[in-house]
Amino acid sequence: MTGDGSGVPDGRYVAVLDRFEETDPEGDGTELAVLLLESDEEVVAERAVPTWRLPEDARQRDAVLELVVRSGFVESLSFDPEATERRRSSAQSRFDRLAERPDEDSEE
Repeated sequence: MTGDGSGVPDGRYVAVLDRFEETDPEGDGTELAVLLLESDEEVVAERAVPTWRLPEDARQRDAVLELVVRSGFVESLSFDPEATERRRSSAQSRFDRLAERPDEDSEE
């Protein structure tokens, strides 16, 4: 996986907002959104973009976006609210299943 997304082939990617990072230790308010780029549901790279470049609705952890890379640069970003909700529901379902205690009767 490439750290900054350089070397990522041109194309369309699913990007998931992983985290926000401050760019200046002095705290000038500049913030980057770190996106995990996926291809065939596999993380292939990480790309940081200024938070202001994100659509306003996408400025939340785990937001799903479509990202287009051209000549090594992020050409466009679009928020996918349906995919975001599907991922959240799926993650919650997995968490709920893992949190369930095994039935005591099933141990016999």
